[in-house]
This record gives sequence, C-alpha cells and structure tokens, in this order.
Amino acid sequence: MRKDVTDDMAVVAEILNRAQYVTLALVDGEGPYSVPVNAALEDGVLYFHSSRKGRKAKALLEAVAKGTRVAFSAAVDLEPKTGELACQWGFKFRCVLGSGLARVVELSGDKVAALNTLMRKHAGRDDFPYDEGILDKTLVLAVDVDRATARLKLS
Repeated sequence: MRKDVTDDMAVVAEILNRAQYVTLALVDGEGPYSVPVNAALEDGVLYFHSSRKGRKAKALLEAVAKGTRVAFSAAVDLEPKTGELACQWGFKFRCVLGSGLARVVELSGDKVAALNTLMRKHAGRDDFPYDEGILDKTLVLAVDVDRATARLKLS
C-alpha cells in the first residue's frame, strides 16, 4: 500500500462523515455511470436514497438483483497547490475509495432509521417527521462496505 493510503476505518469514516456528498460508480446496460448522492455512514454501512425512477434507481436495483458490487468515492479538504513548474500544480486532499454490495432497505421502520442517519449527518438532528406517501415512494439503499481506503495527499 502506498505511504499516503490507509485502510484504517476510523480515517475512512471521518472522511465520509465530513463529505458533503458521495459519488456512486455503477455499471448498467448503457455502460459505466457515476452519480453524486447524499450519503451517511453508520456501523460500516453507507446509506442513501433515491427516487424509484430514473437511471440511478434502475442501475442500483439491477446491481442488487445481480449481486454486483458498487463503488463510491468522496473527497474533503481540497486545496490547490501551485508552483513554478507545471508538475508542481495539483491538489492536496483527503479522499475515500470504497465498494460493497448494495441492498434495498425495505421495512418502513428500517427505512426511517436509515433516513434518520442521513438527517443526523446533514441536518444535525433526526427528529423530523416523514410524509408516509413520500416515504412509500422513496427507494432507500444501503451498501455494506467491505473495501475502503483513504488517501491522504497532504503535500
């Protein structure tokens, strides 16, 4: 493993917990596809939600049905680097690259718990009421993260 890469799950979790969004990487009948999503990590599980319509939902449901792995990435602390030479330009950052198997969160109570995980991360609390009609239409997914590394490019 490179010296600036770690598989320490505490570092991975810290980056994912600070990231404003996560980019999912999927493959569907049209080919590779990446899409940013609101996501939150809890106990090694990455939660996110989707409409039940559209390419993202179709690709995710296909991955669940086929047992195909999905990948994700997120980055924080992006800071440009400059210099006198072209090769000195770039970015400092901390990022996560990971993957796992996706599954649909089906039961209403489990869906609310997963959505509450998202609300705690993005809103700072999880006591919001849910509209049952919208909740029924919402696809909630979980990725059981089994591979993840963090890259710490700090100089």
